[in-house]
Amino acid sequence: MKKTAPEVNNRIGNKKIDTLIGKDSAFTGNIESTGTIRIDGKFEGEIATKGDLVIGESGQVQGKIKAENITIAGKVQGEVEAAGKLELVPTGNLQGEAKMTLLVVEEGAIFQGNCQQFSKDRKEKAYSSSNHIQAL
Repeated sequence: MKKTAPEVNNRIGNKKIDTLIGKDSAFTGNIESTGTIRIDGKFEGEIATKGDLVIGESGQVQGKIKAENITIAGKVQGEVEAAGKLELVPTGNLQGEAKMTLLVVEEGAIFQGNCQQFSKDRKEKAYSSSNHIQAL
């Protein structure tokens, strides 16, 4: 059974898509969000979301990406950081630097570059450090 990125609609599994760059669209710039983002077109720049990010099969991204969980079914070139899971499905192609807590590379996916795995308690340490700094 071939696994691909979730179908294009306004939901990914049980999560609502808050931002969508469609197949026939191109965007250059920065996106900051707290919700789920899906890219099916071309994107160049930086994406930072506290939600999840899906790069569909037709999606092409060049730049920096930060999200909770990232699924790549298209092409990504640049720096990728997932606080949770980074998943490359069989059609996915990632070239660059990757940081994540959990890495899943399915058969057929391409990953060329370097990766660094975070420890699972990384988020807790970062949270307690930021609270300490804010209290000062």
